[in-house]
Amino acid sequence: MNANLIFNALIKGAEAKEAKAVANLQNYMSNSAGIGEHPDIIEECSKLVKEIAEAHETVETIQKLIANGNQQEQQPNK
Repeated sequence: MNANLIFNALIKGAEAKEAKAVANLQNYMSNSAGIGEHPDIIEECSKLVKEIAEAHETVETIQKLIANGNQQEQQPNK
């Protein structure tokens, strides 16, 4: 299987996770009084911020792996 296809799928998955967490966080920020099943809004927001950071870090890591792989491919064989 093509490595680029795998990396692209991983990036899209992380971006989707980040987008979902951002949407939920914005919902907490604008409608916190209407969310009865989560009494500890601060804890829930903290979890969402961590999910956003993790997803963002995942994308950055994959991009670095792709860049490193491209650099290795461009180096002449010894």
